[in-house]
Amino acid sequence: MSDLEETSESQPILPQTSGPQVSIFLFLLEVVILLTSIAVLIWLILTPNCPIYIITNAHIPALHGRNSTSHLYVSSLVAMNSTSNHTRDPSILLDLIFSNPNKRMGIYYKDIYITLFHGDVHIGSKLLPGFYQGYKNVTTYEVLVEANKQFWKEITNGTIDLRVCLENAVNYKIFVFKTKHHQIYTEAYVPVGSNGRMLGKKNIKLHHISNQIKN
Repeated sequence: MSDLEETSESQPILPQTSGPQVSIFLFLLEVVILLTSIAVLIWLILTPNCPIYIITNAHIPALHGRNSTSHLYVSSLVAMNSTSNHTRDPSILLDLIFSNPNKRMGIYYKDIYITLFHGDVHIGSKLLPGFYQGYKNVTTYEVLVEANKQFWKEITNGTIDLRVCLENAVNYKIFVFKTKHHQIYTEAYVPVGSNGRMLGKKNIKLHHISNQIKN
């Protein structure tokens, strides 16, 4: 046996890939890329937008028609409430809008917790029951929050800066599916004059905040 024959016999024979196998592999690769692109596109289109919360009005009826003597009027109310168990503290009224900006998604609102602060003083809280809201829909609420006595003791003739905090969880309805819970914390500052009426613009949007700084 010649040296040439020995060399050729010692070399391994490499498998050859046929043309149809390459075509099938490329076809499958194209299908995977196409399906991945479609999935990403659907995810981008169906990414839910958070609901929008807007305060359209806020007022304190107990201060209506009062100017330089408003703090005296409030003090008398506090004294009256301290001696009567049947008289409720003056309240704060908020007009709220809940808006669903999504075009193809409904929103399931869990119970909505509304808390009011004046500086570091907790004024009062209100619980709104959960509800379902269709896409591109708007729901309005008039919320009555009973204020505590400490708040009325600190009111003067100047502007009252209310901090409105809203906390709730939502699920998004996509076709027949529901997403997991999304916890939402928002707040807004609302100025109220000594006459008990809201100052400045009438539509104040609540902004998202971190859970760590909500209080």
